[in-house]
Amino acid sequence: MPIRLVLFDLDDTLYPESDFVFSGFRRVAQAVEEKFGIERSLVFGLLTREFFIDRRLVIDRVLRVLGLYCEGLVRELVELYRTHNPQISLYEDARIVIPILKEHQMMLGIVTDGHPVTQRLKVQALQIEEYFDKIVYTWELGLNCSKPSIVPFVKILTESSVSPKEAIFVGDNLEKDFKGPKDIGMKSVQVLREGIYKNAVAPDQSYEPDFRIFSLTELFDIIRRLDSSM
Repeated sequence: MPIRLVLFDLDDTLYPESDFVFSGFRRVAQAVEEKFGIERSLVFGLLTREFFIDRRLVIDRVLRVLGLYCEGLVRELVELYRTHNPQISLYEDARIVIPILKEHQMMLGIVTDGHPVTQRLKVQALQIEEYFDKIVYTWELGLNCSKPSIVPFVKILTESSVSPKEAIFVGDNLEKDFKGPKDIGMKSVQVLREGIYKNAVAPDQSYEPDFRIFSLTELFDIIRRLDSSM
């Protein structure tokens, strides 16, 4: 059976997630400047510094440094971060590969974790909706349906009338991206990016991908190899 469906992770697979983070920080810094008169470049610098120290609760920690901490302000700024219109762009290889796959009648899909409003804004900002037949926002499927769950993959395969052997999944994060598709018989491909989770470690062998590539342009060769082996 030839490959008919290519599924992608979104963050750090199709675009650099750090670009979204810094875009959000710029919006938060702007809001703090407008509300409290603190120069946005200072706030942005603090947010960036704290992010590289520890990605958790960055806004909380910066507000404490500035003497502005209160739970209401944290909620307001986190919501602003999540719902801002991000300034992000596709990786160059994604910009090239996605249209070519579509021109060759390949069905395309995205499986992405994270807040659905935020993830939709990312997809819209990247202007890629027209290329994808299916986009699954895993948080909308219920508890425990994020990767590495098999649920989002089964959903797309069923709705697309595609068998696992006719599909591949491309992601970047060893901690969660590849176990789900592998558990149902799909092949998986890790694209090696200098992203936020570049140092992630697979919990065990079942989390390892079947292939590793440095560029999405290498997908064409993998698809040809899989087609010829079936």
